[in-house]
Amino acid sequence: MARLTVLTQEEIDALYAIPILDDEERACLFALEADDRAILDTYGNDTACKVNYILQLGYCRATHNFFTFSIQKVKPDADFIMCQYFPDEPFPKKQLSKNLHYRNRREVMDKVGLKDADATFLENLANEEKALAKRHVLSRFIMEGLLSYCQQLNVIRPAYSSLQDRVSAALLAERKRLANKLYTDADKALRSQLDGLLENDGLFYNLTLLKKDQKNFSATEIKISVAKQQLVMGIYGKSKLLMPKLGISEQNIIYYANLAEFYTIQKLRRLADKNLVRLYLLCYAHRRLLKINDHLVSSLIQKMGKYADDADEYQRSKIELTDSVDKQLRQQAYQVMAINIDDRIRDDQVRAMAFEVIPHADYQQFLKAFKKPNFDRDFFRWEYYGQLALTIKRNIRPLFKVLEFSCSNDELTKAVLFLKKHLDGEKPFRDYVHQEVPMNFFPKNLKKHLTYKAQVDGQQKAVKKVNGDRYECMVYHQLKNGIANSTVFIKDSHCYRALEDELIDLSHWTQHKPDILRQLNLPFLSMDSVELLGKLETSVQAKYALVNQHILNGENTGLKIQKDKQGGLVKWTLPYVRLDDGMNNPFYEKLRVSSIGDILKFSADATGFMKAFSHLQPKYAKLSPDPEAVYACIIANATGIETKKMKEISDVKGNDLDRANKNHIRYQTLCAANHVVMNHTAKLPIFAEYNLSDYGVHDSVDGQKFATKYHTIKSRYAKKYFGLLKGVVLYSLNANHLPLCLKVIGANQHESHFLLDIVESNTSDIEITAVSGDMHSINRVNFGLMYLFGYRFMPRFTQLWEKSDNNLVCFDEVDNHAKHIIKPSKKVNKALIIKEWDNVLRIVASLALKKTTQSQIVAKLSSYKKTNPILKALIAFDAIIMTDYLLDYIDSKEVREVVQSSLNRGESYHQLSSTIAKVSGGRMLNGKTEIELDINAESIRLIANAVIFYNATLLSTLHQHYQTVDPEMAKQILRFSTVAWQHINFIGKYEFYNRADMPTIQEVIKQFIAGIETDISSVSH
Repeated sequence: MARLTVLTQEEIDALYAIPILDDEERACLFALEADDRAILDTYGNDTACKVNYILQLGYCRATHNFFTFSIQKVKPDADFIMCQYFPDEPFPKKQLSKNLHYRNRREVMDKVGLKDADATFLENLANEEKALAKRHVLSRFIMEGLLSYCQQLNVIRPAYSSLQDRVSAALLAERKRLANKLYTDADKALRSQLDGLLENDGLFYNLTLLKKDQKNFSATEIKISVAKQQLVMGIYGKSKLLMPKLGISEQNIIYYANLAEFYTIQKLRRLADKNLVRLYLLCYAHRRLLKINDHLVSSLIQKMGKYADDADEYQRSKIELTDSVDKQLRQQAYQVMAINIDDRIRDDQVRAMAFEVIPHADYQQFLKAFKKPNFDRDFFRWEYYGQLALTIKRNIRPLFKVLEFSCSNDELTKAVLFLKKHLDGEKPFRDYVHQEVPMNFFPKNLKKHLTYKAQVDGQQKAVKKVNGDRYECMVYHQLKNGIANSTVFIKDSHCYRALEDELIDLSHWTQHKPDILRQLNLPFLSMDSVELLGKLETSVQAKYALVNQHILNGENTGLKIQKDKQGGLVKWTLPYVRLDDGMNNPFYEKLRVSSIGDILKFSADATGFMKAFSHLQPKYAKLSPDPEAVYACIIANATGIETKKMKEISDVKGNDLDRANKNHIRYQTLCAANHVVMNHTAKLPIFAEYNLSDYGVHDSVDGQKFATKYHTIKSRYAKKYFGLLKGVVLYSLNANHLPLCLKVIGANQHESHFLLDIVESNTSDIEITAVSGDMHSINRVNFGLMYLFGYRFMPRFTQLWEKSDNNLVCFDEVDNHAKHIIKPSKKVNKALIIKEWDNVLRIVASLALKKTTQSQIVAKLSSYKKTNPILKALIAFDAIIMTDYLLDYIDSKEVREVVQSSLNRGESYHQLSSTIAKVSGGRMLNGKTEIELDINAESIRLIANAVIFYNATLLSTLHQHYQTVDPEMAKQILRFSTVAWQHINFIGKYEFYNRADMPTIQEVIKQFIAGIETDISSVSH
């Protein structure tokens, strides 16, 4: 039976093959210390034994492993050793005996502290593999964990085949353990519920219904989502109790849930191990309910937001109408009163003349309206809600009844419980006594709009009652506002939990804080708060003096000051100057036009990114996908070409296309392929030349709007960007022209919430030092968080005068800076920061450990009320870091140009990705679900990375050529952007099989140089 494939051949060779060394590495690895020379002296004149010892020592240092070899087999290394240590000795000809070889091995093991695996270690290793499988049933994770365990205990790693068998056994044992545990711990009712997901209700399988995402916020879609939630609510309730008993990790819950998503209903029904199927379904239902609840809460927010907007419009129209009526009333009153003083009218004719102005029948209504005109704006709002009551109840009540709300406001909690109890009962709302209804959860001035007087049997006076329709609407309105400002939570959801639920458990933090901070290895978190603030105070105070000095002595030539006639400062400005991005330089017109299929093939051959497209199931990992089918799937997903259409316009067979799409094209595999291409691009000699500054790689973040062909819960209307369509935002992180990361977010979500998330999601080999963005990347915590994570946050500011005037802070008294042009507006509250620093560290540590999605925590921090002392401290710290940066931004032209250049590069990538997406006729993503939208976005990124890699390889080769031939020409080449595409054909019939071989880079360069020597200089300008 074939063994599980876990590592690539290159990784296996790195661990188990004799390393191939150059002379510099040999000099380091084969270096001898005094104890080594003492051992060699015991060998007398046996040169072969000495060389063998040195070889084993060097190879052990390089790989922590030992090899069986002959000196002839490793002759280059042996030659180096002979030349270095035994220059006068002849090269050993005899083969060293096995006993002497293993004696040398033992000497080296004793020296470096390595041990052979004994029975006790192998028993412990078996326990370790089981523990690793409990954490994550990913074969690579277990393999890397076993290798790390061997290294930690200084034990020689077992053979790769042995580790393969151990990984396979661990995966099988974990599956069996969970399946058996599920059978014994789950009651019969739960097993029946899980089996019911695979039953057909006459139209759909229950699991098929469950897998469908909510498409929009229509009443029909909301009703379907409520039905899905109720379908799995019972399973979810039991799963919360069962999961801890199963001892299953969050990672494994996600993995098994993905298998339930991947398998068809028929495949799940055919699987022999029914308990394993139940495990998949249990994990899927557990995860799915949280997602469904997210959709339900989003529906409540969207619906109530829409009703509020409509109420605003109704209110405006009514106010306008009331103003018009009031003018008419005043005019009529003026005419009536004018009659009384008109000497031409006899006294007995006054009443008749007045009734000509206002008919007698309308006089009472006129007096009533004139006495008390209705200018209460809220009256009209609640009048509208009353008119819309049936619609609101029909759409919102189903959501309210199935969601469990946790409220910080006790009065709102009472109102929620009261309303739920009322809706579950049969008592009419009008039968409640006014005192029975909780009314203290909303502003007092609105109570009059929710109450009325009614006559009750047996009582002479009218009794105050509460309008049930308006009361219900008020509860929904306050819940919507509470969710927005993080005072209302839904515990069983991903996005709407309380901030406390997102953080490290407080008791665990208190007990293990030093260990957690040490594990994170973030230097600023380990600094004392007083020391850190002292360092920042010194920096800020010095920069205030420097920036103002440079303005006064004229060194800051970019800053323009406007003064009044008396010479007083009115305002100052820093004019914006756009820099050339070098995109689509005419240089590329000299190149041979290549199809996008050729570019993908070139990139795949050069980087090996096809290895990233593994099969979803590890047991099928040896089955390599057809590269041409994968190329076709990538292009189809990126360009919006439907699979059916791709079958017609390409030479890939339909079955191959479907098979590749189903088994190999996933968000994870596309991300992995992107990383492979980017890492190879970063290794090109020219890559480091694109650094904008000497402090490292400077990235930029920005969002790009794309319309969506199909409705999804993430797609939202935005007339400015999508017209009458819906769309999403592709939020990207770009460094030196490369799109390092990409996230698909809703057009209603604030980009700044995802800044830290996307930067920390970078798993490529490219290390980020600084990040720029536009004004959408700024919120009240991002400066502070990015600083504590070790990044420079350097956004581009607009309306800089207003921003600095309102946001600059200082550590000393504000009045001390009164004579400065650039001056603070408030003093830092150091005492508050120091007092709350431990709580701030807990938030940052939770973000760093990625206990949950970072964007969710940042969004909550951005929406919390400023009365929270922890948030106030974090905002105060953020203001310090913003001030430190703003002073640099104002003072340094170089800083502003670096920021602008970085953003230009991000914009260039947006133009390339837009070109790719528009191939099928419009800049539109064709994913039908959130997962498919992610696949669309990553496919666009992979094609863009392939184009950039091709261009960078070409430019890097040219740059190296001209560095020796013409250094000035080499400098010009660095100005050419790698984000260019006029030499690439994205459209037409895609022929992946029947095509001529693509010329190599060397052939392209040779042809190019031959025809460009005379005009490259003019092109570069």
